[in-house]
Parts: sequence; C-alpha cells; structure tokens
Amino acid sequence: MRQRYTHLESPEWFAGMLENARGNLGSGEMILAVIAASSIRTRELSQILIETLGDEPERLTRMIDTLIALSNVESNMITYCYERALAERTELTNRERRAQFETDISSTVSRLSDEGGSLRSQAAAASQSTRGMLGKTSEVAAAAEQSALAMREAASTAAGLIRAIEDARGEVDKATEVAELAANQAGEASEMSEALSQHAQSIESILGLIRDIAGQTNLLALNATIEAARAGDAGRGFAVVAQEVKSLANQTALATDDIAAKIGAIQSATRGAVSANGSVRETVAEVQQSAARIRAAMELQAQTVTMITAAVDETALAADSMSSTIASIRQDTGDVASEIDQLEKGFLDVDSSLGQLREKSIEFIQAVA
Repeated sequence: MRQRYTHLESPEWFAGMLENARGNLGSGEMILAVIAASSIRTRELSQILIETLGDEPERLTRMIDTLIALSNVESNMITYCYERALAERTELTNRERRAQFETDISSTVSRLSDEGGSLRSQAAAASQSTRGMLGKTSEVAAAAEQSALAMREAASTAAGLIRAIEDARGEVDKATEVAELAANQAGEASEMSEALSQHAQSIESILGLIRDIAGQTNLLALNATIEAARAGDAGRGFAVVAQEVKSLANQTALATDDIAAKIGAIQSATRGAVSANGSVRETVAEVQQSAARIRAAMELQAQTVTMITAAVDETALAADSMSSTIASIRQDTGDVASEIDQLEKGFLDVDSSLGQLREKSIEFIQAVA
C-alpha cells in the first residue's frame, strides 16, 4: 500500500504493475476485475481516512481528492499495462502465427508442387500411353476396314459364284434336255431301223419268190425252146418268144440278185445303225445320269455357297460394325489424349500459381510483420 501511493515515479512500481498485468492476462483475469479490486481498496482507504480525519473536514477533503486522483492514475496505469501486455501477447501470437502460416503455406505449396509434379508425370505417362493406344487403334481400325473390305469382296465373289453355279446348272439342265431329246431321237431311229430291217426281210421274202418265179420261167422257156426246136419251122416263132422270155427271166434273176445284195447291205447298215443307236442310247443314259449327279452336286455347292455367303455377309456386317466402333474408340481416345494434354498444361499453370502464392504469402507476412 505504501509503495502503491508513495513511489509512483519508481520504475520498479511500473515494472511490477506491468508484470502483474502480464501474469493476470496469462491466467485469464480480466482488467475490469483488477480495476474493481483497486476501487475496493480505494474505498477501504477512504473509509480509514474518514474515520481518522473526521474532525478535520478540509484535510479529509484534500486527502479524499488526492486518493481519488491517485486511484484514477492507478486505473490508467493498470489499463496501460494491460493494453501493453495485450499488445505484447498479440505481437507474440502474431509472430507465432506468421511463422506457423509461413511454415504451413510453404509446406502446403511444396507438397502441392510435389503432388502436381507427380500428377504431371502421371499425366505425361498417360498421354504417352494414350498416344500409343491411339496409334494401335488406328492400326486396328485400318485392319478392320481392310477386313470389312475383304468380307465385302468375298460376299461379292460368293454371289458371283452362286450366279455361275446357277448358270452352270441351267446349262446342265439344257444338256440334260438335249440328251433326253437325243435319247428319244435315238430310240425313234432305232425303231425306224428295226422297222426298215423288217421291211427289208419282207422284201427279201418277195425277192425269193420272184427268184423262184424267174427260175421257173427260165425252166419253162427252156422247155418251150426244146418243143419249138422239135416243131421245126412251125415252132420257130415260138422259139423266139421263148428265148425272149428266157432272157427276161435271166434279167429278172440278175435284178433280183442285185436287189437282194442291196437289201443285204441295207440290213447290215440297219443292224449297224440299230447297234449304234443302242450305244448312243446307253451313252445318252450315262450322260443323263452324269448330268443328274452334276446337278445334285451343283445344288449342294449352291447351298454351301449360299450358307457361306450368308456367313460372309454377317461377318461383313460385324466387320463394318467393328470398324465403326473402333473409329468411335479412336475418336474418343483422341479426345482423351487432348484432354490429358490440357490437364498437363493445367498442372503447369497450377505450379506457376503455387509459386506466385508462395511469393505473395511471403510478401503478405513481411507486410503485416
């Protein structure tokens, strides 16, 4: 109490008050509580003065006024000390916060820079992989296009083959019809040859009869000639007639032999024609059978080629679809590669922004220090 009011100019008093303010602020005691405690002590001292100097009003008044003035000075000093201690504490806190902020921002920027570098490397690797995949996709797209083209050409070739088989089958059908017609004609020729052979046999029988008649006529002519010779001059005319009849009979016999020889030749030719027609019919039958087998084989080939054509058409459609899908994948891959390139550029921009953030944070710390 004595030091409080008798050594106001002493540095120790001010230092003590400042140290108390620091301690009270550190313990959480508010300035109003300290000032209230000082006011209570002032009232207690005023009460002591009133009790001591009650019979000296003027002196009591001066002492009370002085006590109040000293109390005001003390309150101002307490306020100043608290404000100074608070300022020191705030400065210390700000320095610690600035240091922590600088450490945190530097650590964050470094970590983000490292992560950005790692992501940039990953983006570069992804871009390279995507570019490689784009190249492979281009190769696959070209191969798919070639495959689709080959499938379309194969389908066209198969369709042409089917048309060729149909044309060949038509020709086989025509050949079969011609063979059937030839077989029918050969049969008709064989029947005609048989009929001709039968007619020749009939003519041969008639020729035999004529030959017999000619022989008998020749014999009768010979008898007539003998009888005419016996008759002398009276039978001379009859002998001439008999001689003519004999000559005609001889000519008839010769003609009959000639006709018989020709009929024999006709019969021989007819038998050859019949044999040849039989061979022709057998050959035509074989041709018909072969044509039937060829036609059956062509029908089987046509069915097989039709199935192949259908499969090739489906494969061509699948190849076209695959080519279209791969083209879309290629387009999407190109877009992804472009986006990755933009992402890599964005990481570079982020690195630049982080560097600027570090510089600006240092400038801010220096500005508020």
